[in-house]
Amino acid sequence: MAAIDALTGDILQCIFRIVTADAHKCLRYWKRALPVLAICRRWRELTIHLVYSTVIIGDGPVIESSYMPVDVCTSSDIGTRNQNTNMDLLLSTGYIKHSRELVITQTPTEYPIQLLVFIKHALDNFCEWTGIRVLRLSFCTTIYNYELHSENGREDNARAAQIAQDIAEVLCNVDTLAIRTMLDNEMLIKFAETLGRCYFGQLKDVWWMTPACIGSDCTSTRLTTCLLRHANNEQSMPLVCPQQLKSMRLVPYTNTFSWQCFRFDKQSNNIVFESLKNLSLESRHYGIRVPDGTPILLENELNISFPSLRHLSLICVNITPDIIQLFAASPLTTVVFEGLLENALHLQVLNLNRLSMLKVSTWFGCTISDEKFCTESNTLFQSVECAVVVFSVDIDDMAINATDVYWPCLTHLELCSEYIEDLALDLVPRVLNLVYLRVRAFKAGKDETEQSAQEYFECLRQKYSQPSQSNITNVVLSFATGRPKSFDDLATDLFVHYLPKLRNIKLDNVV
Repeated sequence: MAAIDALTGDILQCIFRIVTADAHKCLRYWKRALPVLAICRRWRELTIHLVYSTVIIGDGPVIESSYMPVDVCTSSDIGTRNQNTNMDLLLSTGYIKHSRELVITQTPTEYPIQLLVFIKHALDNFCEWTGIRVLRLSFCTTIYNYELHSENGREDNARAAQIAQDIAEVLCNVDTLAIRTMLDNEMLIKFAETLGRCYFGQLKDVWWMTPACIGSDCTSTRLTTCLLRHANNEQSMPLVCPQQLKSMRLVPYTNTFSWQCFRFDKQSNNIVFESLKNLSLESRHYGIRVPDGTPILLENELNISFPSLRHLSLICVNITPDIIQLFAASPLTTVVFEGLLENALHLQVLNLNRLSMLKVSTWFGCTISDEKFCTESNTLFQSVECAVVVFSVDIDDMAINATDVYWPCLTHLELCSEYIEDLALDLVPRVLNLVYLRVRAFKAGKDETEQSAQEYFECLRQKYSQPSQSNITNVVLSFATGRPKSFDDLATDLFVHYLPKLRNIKLDNVV
């Protein structure tokens, strides 16, 4: 085996990019990447631009696309805790001139106007921000937000808007903006709205995760990547030129979605997403996915096409065959659907056999009858000939008989239930193309004792005493954290014995 010193600089940089991939998210992740710089001079030269290219102010929640914040630090306040920034280090070393990204992650204090003032003062300490191209801001706390106050509501809103304008003037070359304000606070929303309006025309990439509305009077001809959450209808959504977009994720939230925001040429009824490769349409209500969410409608006067679309995700949106027909002529390779099983049947208008992967998830507790579930799933999975066909289903409160299931094309199966079920083992010999199985259970039995686990698996060993003819090679078992100590070994022995071609088995905790 060659020593690591024998690796070329290009290979080492690929490794270091993986090691430092999260360094830009928040200060804690950035600090975890620092030891790499201290190994030797060569490693420092190869990684210093990866680590020191990001200026971080504050140590609040990580900026992610999900609603639930992680690693929340409620005592983070840059006004009194100056150690919650790497600016001093970058200033002292001179590397701040080479920084390309500014990350501000803060948990607001009781009076959020103070937070914005502190941020403005921090930026005023250094005048050479022209190199910053990426600006990420996150003002979030836990899902149980404490009450925020404003001593002078109207004046504070105006002051927040002015601070946003000042920041946009100082960071004048930003072309990527990510802003996340989970808090429904009027002043923070005004700040986000003003900042978005100042930047929108010059942006190439935008992640908009805030109740603030950019406004339909804003226009962009440069956007290539966008995530727009909440800004969903014709009145609040900015006008975006569809021709330049390469990746788009829309989360309309509660109102009916409209395609009018992409009607850049008002004289034409044609909306052509010429370069769009990835499209995700999602519906969430207060961060929780619902089975039949925001309606995605097709305005009769519009002709919408996606001539380059490769990857399509439909997450909890209310779709109709007319909407699916929009993508019938697209060169799709991957389709991901999450929602009601009856809506998944609409996917059949696509030529599913040309796909490389089809994934269908129903994770909501099925309200349809057991017979209807089997009929609809059999209809969907009996003729699809994709390389990878994934079915994720919540079987809780359902009495499915494995003999009623016919999924000959299925390659990956994920089953979720409140209790551990043996349905997975019953299905194994009936789905011969299955190569991957995941079982998720939120409870480890009725009383979750060592004795009950021994008795439960003894029954299963007797029932499945002979190895199956299954082709499954990979199994993931996700069980409740309160399971008995012997549970993992008993489950592993059972699956290893019953699946003769099994190569990998992994056990983890339900999240």
